[in-house]
Amino acid sequence: MAIGNKKELLTKAVSEMREADYSKDPALNGIYQRLSKGRAQFAEVLDKNLKAVMQISSLDLVLQHQTEQIMDISQSVEKATQTIFGTDTAGMSNNQHEELANTIIEVSDQTKEVYQKIEAGQGELTLIKELSDQTIQISGQLEENMDGLLKVINRMGDVIAGINTISMQTNLLALNASVEAARAGTAGKGFAVVADEIRSLAEETQKLTGNMGDFVENIKKASQESAQSATNTANALGAMTDKIRNVWELNDESQQNLSNVNESISSIATVSEEISHSMSQMENQLKDSTNFMRQVGLDLKEATEPVVGIEQTIDEAVREMGSMAEDAFYHLKNEEFCQYVSNAVTAHNTWLNNLKKMVQNQAVIPLQLNSSKCGFGHFYYAMTPSIPEILPIWKGLEEKHRRFHKYGADAISALNTRDYARANQICKEAEIYSKELIADLNSILRIAQNN
Repeated sequence: MAIGNKKELLTKAVSEMREADYSKDPALNGIYQRLSKGRAQFAEVLDKNLKAVMQISSLDLVLQHQTEQIMDISQSVEKATQTIFGTDTAGMSNNQHEELANTIIEVSDQTKEVYQKIEAGQGELTLIKELSDQTIQISGQLEENMDGLLKVINRMGDVIAGINTISMQTNLLALNASVEAARAGTAGKGFAVVADEIRSLAEETQKLTGNMGDFVENIKKASQESAQSATNTANALGAMTDKIRNVWELNDESQQNLSNVNESISSIATVSEEISHSMSQMENQLKDSTNFMRQVGLDLKEATEPVVGIEQTIDEAVREMGSMAEDAFYHLKNEEFCQYVSNAVTAHNTWLNNLKKMVQNQAVIPLQLNSSKCGFGHFYYAMTPSIPEILPIWKGLEEKHRRFHKYGADAISALNTRDYARANQICKEAEIYSKELIADLNSILRIAQNN
């Protein structure tokens, strides 16, 4: 009877996978050893599956992030291409750079035309300046001639005055001769006639010289006025010549400057044509690169779809294995359970550090926002602890864990809108809130270790 009871106890111990002295029953000992080995292998497979599903979740997260980055870069390049090259929503280029190049070429042609007109005007100014110089020379010569004419007129006045004096003296002599002829009587009649004729001639000469004096005086006055006019004309021409010379010099300087501008614009036009050609090539290259990146993003997204299926399959397997672990044959040991909880604490701190790094650098990085796919999530939804004291804490972790991951989504939203102050505030709140989660996990560890 005792042997039967002992065998029942050993059989029950085997069914509960408890250690006992199986040396008396080799068959039960063999079964226990095989079950112990199978349970250890089950724990190893479960651990590998958990690590695999966490790695696949991490890979899926990184692939999704990189895919989004590639698509964002593709859209940014496309927008930049539209901005730079004026491509409209229909994909047609407005060729603003070509219009600019054509405008520069037109300006260059117009500048050449203006230069030619200035050059022609400069030639006309040169002729006017030369003509003005010749006119000044002629005016100077005219002024000299007028001075000579005044000298001749003055000499004529002197001559007329001399003739007038001689005429007066002749008239006196004729008068005296008439007197003497009258005294001579009959003998002086002939001489008296001659004296009368001489006196008449002298009087006529005086009249002529008197009229000529007035004429010469008028000529002298007109000559003086002409000389003054010639002087004024020469002075005016001199002033005008100086101004023409100034205009000529300014025009010449403008012509030189315009020539330099024309050369610069011609160089710019040449460079602009080269730039226009290069930009056309660049535009085509950017369009090709944009299409290529967009296609890469789509291909990468398509390539990640099997990863999602694999993750889901392994996650389902882990949950099935978690359900199997409720059976005594596959039940996890406390030290194994504690190791998973410790790993969850490490994963939690790693996630929080990544959140801090992201907010500090103000750049979004891959961060798991799904609470069921993080390092702790896969383990949490696969296992139900068998220790009664742990269950209330364990059940309360689901909502706390979900809320904790929501801080990551809120922080990314703030970073995307460049609200860095809000992102910092969210990060601080997450750090404070994480202490409650860590405290719960530490409580679970303490209970499990003491059970």
